[in-house]
Amino acid sequence: MSYSVKDEQGRLAMSFYDNFYVSGGYEKEIETQKVDYVPTDTITIVPNAKNYQPDDTCELLILAPFSPANGLVIFDCDGQVSQPIQLQIELGKNSTTVEFKISKDWIPNFTVHAELTGSIPRETEVIDSPHRPAIATGSVTLEVSRDIYKLNVLINTKETNKIYTPSSIIHIDVDVTQHVDNLPVDKAEVCLIVVDEAILSLTGHKLDSPLDIFYPNRSENITQYHDRNRCLLFNMQDIEKFRKDMQQRQSLFDHIELCCLQSMPECMRMTCSASFGYGGFSDSNAEQKIAVRSNFNPLACWIPSSMTNSSGRVSFEIKLPDNLTRYRVWTLATNDKQYGLGEMSFTVQLPIMIRPSPPRFLNYGDTAHISVVLQNQTDLSFLLHAGLRATNAKLLTSQTNQQAVGYSIVLQPSKRTALTFPLSTIHSGTARFQFIVSTVKNETCAQFGDAIELSLPIFTPATSEAFATYGDICEEEVVLQPVETPKNVIPQFGELSITTSSTALASLTDAIILLYTYPYECTEQLSSRLLGIQALWDVLQAFHCKDLPDVSVLKTKLESDLNTLKGRQYSNGGFGYWTNRNDSYADPYMSVHVAHCLAVLVNKKVFDVNNSMLNNSLKYLENIESEINQLSHTKYWSDLTRFSLISYALYVRAKHLQNVADKASQLFQRSGFDKLSLEALGWLLVALSTDKNNNKDQIIEIIYKHLKGKVSETSETANFITSYGDDGQSVMLHSNQRTDAILLEALLYIDPNSTLCTKLCKGLQAHKVKGAWKSTQENCFVLIALDKYFHIKEKDTPDFVANIWLDNDYCGQHQYKGRTTNTHTVNIPMKVILSPSPSDTSNNNNKKNIIMHKDGNGRLYYRIALNYAPSNLQLNAVNYGFKIERTYVAINDSLHVQKQSDSTWKFKLGEKIKVILTMTTTQRRYHIALVDYLPAGCEPLNTQLKGTLTGDTQSSVTRSNRNLYYCGCRPYSTIGWTEHENLRDERAEAFRSLLWPGVYEWTYVMRATCAGTFIIPPAKAEEMYSPENFGRCGTEKVIIE
Repeated sequence: MSYSVKDEQGRLAMSFYDNFYVSGGYEKEIETQKVDYVPTDTITIVPNAKNYQPDDTCELLILAPFSPANGLVIFDCDGQVSQPIQLQIELGKNSTTVEFKISKDWIPNFTVHAELTGSIPRETEVIDSPHRPAIATGSVTLEVSRDIYKLNVLINTKETNKIYTPSSIIHIDVDVTQHVDNLPVDKAEVCLIVVDEAILSLTGHKLDSPLDIFYPNRSENITQYHDRNRCLLFNMQDIEKFRKDMQQRQSLFDHIELCCLQSMPECMRMTCSASFGYGGFSDSNAEQKIAVRSNFNPLACWIPSSMTNSSGRVSFEIKLPDNLTRYRVWTLATNDKQYGLGEMSFTVQLPIMIRPSPPRFLNYGDTAHISVVLQNQTDLSFLLHAGLRATNAKLLTSQTNQQAVGYSIVLQPSKRTALTFPLSTIHSGTARFQFIVSTVKNETCAQFGDAIELSLPIFTPATSEAFATYGDICEEEVVLQPVETPKNVIPQFGELSITTSSTALASLTDAIILLYTYPYECTEQLSSRLLGIQALWDVLQAFHCKDLPDVSVLKTKLESDLNTLKGRQYSNGGFGYWTNRNDSYADPYMSVHVAHCLAVLVNKKVFDVNNSMLNNSLKYLENIESEINQLSHTKYWSDLTRFSLISYALYVRAKHLQNVADKASQLFQRSGFDKLSLEALGWLLVALSTDKNNNKDQIIEIIYKHLKGKVSETSETANFITSYGDDGQSVMLHSNQRTDAILLEALLYIDPNSTLCTKLCKGLQAHKVKGAWKSTQENCFVLIALDKYFHIKEKDTPDFVANIWLDNDYCGQHQYKGRTTNTHTVNIPMKVILSPSPSDTSNNNNKKNIIMHKDGNGRLYYRIALNYAPSNLQLNAVNYGFKIERTYVAINDSLHVQKQSDSTWKFKLGEKIKVILTMTTTQRRYHIALVDYLPAGCEPLNTQLKGTLTGDTQSSVTRSNRNLYYCGCRPYSTIGWTEHENLRDERAEAFRSLLWPGVYEWTYVMRATCAGTFIIPPAKAEEMYSPENFGRCGTEKVIIE
């Protein structure tokens, strides 16, 4: 069928469609006819060997299903086709042989394809009928040895035995030789790994041979197409009838073609004679001092690169950790294109061993019965002395505050026994334990022993409270701060902390502590931690806070956060909240926020930022508007949200030292004030300030004037109030304090001497709660703004001495001379605060006075913080937006989990317990964290680890459910309502970015692993960026026995 069309100027266009069918009698006639096609027969290929070496001669026996026949043998090596070999099957024979050389380019395997064509007699009663066409195919995959690329790696120890003791020195020799001729390999690069097999068994991890990685098996990559298997098979009567039909059709086709050629232009006639063919395809498949063990690092050794000598040997000297275990030793060797893998194992043990099984943590007020197993590895019976010494924990004995105890026990040969040490906590912080066992000194046999030192965190009571006040001394030289003594508190916990500094930056350390200790780790929280801490990195290097680790440890943590962020980056340069899986998407705000973090990291030059990560992130910023439009759900966003994201991207590009003033000006002219939030205006001010020629001063002045009209001022403070609506809270993580911080930084760029800057700074300081702001977003943006503010405003050079008194008791002094970020802290224990002062003559013990005196020039900044815990550790359930209910259910037997009449739970030791959390909310909520804190005697079970559970897997998986009366909670998944889940030592976490009103259920399984009486802290749900919206269940108690 042909179509032709002519335009107004007389130009002709034509199109053809050749698949044209007409229903009627012909099709019905065909249905009554038997139609057969030429079948494809199979060639059998028999090689003369199973495996070949390069340059070997391969002989193939080709068994043909018919003769005579002609064909080809084709060699397929990962889609690379070698020169084919022609073959011929003579009449009366059914086979032939083909010989060829094996090429080393075919390592490790290649495929041989054989094709034969010919003819065979037709199955018909007609005498002397012509033969029908015949076709046959076959293939076989042959393996080529990789031995020429293989290195032999032999691991030996200089010590004759394969059993070692903890902390011993082990000498390992690695010999690398050629696999073919065993010649030593000089300058081969060797990597050595020694790891605890207990860690490997958790995931069943094995190290694959490098040969399998660099020379993997190849699949068949040739697809075969044949015409003969589409040929119809007719008998002679059918052929005669078919010939007449084709003659009639051909005359019709010739007439149509002639008409078409006469009506088309000359230039088209040359291309209209193309023929169309159809071919099928075939499928392809393709008195000895007892050493105390304290180093339990599972990775005993990791040496990434060492070179062999001319003898092909490299030697290592390793000091083992203190684990009693079996180690796996792996060595990887490479030499240009050759690779090898060596493996061995050895055991670390002692004649007499001690194996404690403490919980992973304790809560203040817990009582734990720690089990210790003693094991005799010898063939002798021993009288053993076993003991325990503890700090920050006391034994439950008849003696008060006893922290050491000992036992005597006879242990038979090759036997083990268990001892139990009941303990309770003293303070929050860290509890340290030393377990020791030794044989009695005897002249007839050697003395054996073992000792372990370990530590456990003791978490702060859930009811702990902290308050802080800030101030400064400039003109006046003395400040008196009354302190009311708290009532009904735990004397062993808490202190009054007085910190002085000559810079206000030290007053921001509470915000840094919040960022560092923030428990959740989504992409926003990791990047905000990096942003805020980097902003005050100079302060941190000088400020030693007990709630923060050493700077080197802090740097390691931040490097780990940076690597985690790198693993969450998508190919387009964006980032997701938790992952970069294919079933999720890059979140625009998260992507810009991480880019902001990378900008600060690059400018501070404390960490090395991966260039690929940085460049891809900047590319995402350049395409931010198109990236937003590609997401289906962004069509519901308001213009305020869209333009704010674009403005934030321009701000971050300005932080990367890009001149984006023109783009910022174009965005302002395109949107106007109606479609720009106050935050967006602040970001645009910073972007406009990158113009080196001051051509944007008029726009800056217009925006500045608009902001002045939106500010709410008092004589001391100033603040802005704004809102995006629901989508802004969900997408932009908006808050008023963050807006103030963004605008403060923007004003410091364009008018740093404005009184509005000072008022905004005081307003931000006034909104601190317990020394910090309410969310990670607020803290990081406020830290960035205040860091810039204080560096501009602090002009006077300090030269003074700070003196501190508690009532009449002198607490110390510190001298500040010159510009420094150094701070001085005085900690007064709570028991001192509660006790009457010997120098205080008044009868009022409920109040104390802190007196601070500054002697000299400069400004003294101070922080007075009171940290304490009420003696009643019970927290009641509350509902400030979320109702939380928690219950425990036995899995194997209902008697394993019981709730007593006094609401105390009772678990059976060693059994599994299902935890069911029910969360109810009556409003739409954003960025929710549901966290359940475990009792110290239980551990969550991670079904992703091998050997965690045996049987009953349906009741042991972590899962989330939602009541069925409302649908649409999670439009992108049918698994459950959670988007991300974590199982940690002390808590289980579930997260969701958007939650509709309803009732939600989340379950996980834990096991009771330690006997004792434990506090169960409340389960809690909160909006991470509006933490005032939260809810919790009550504190509970469990007895495990």
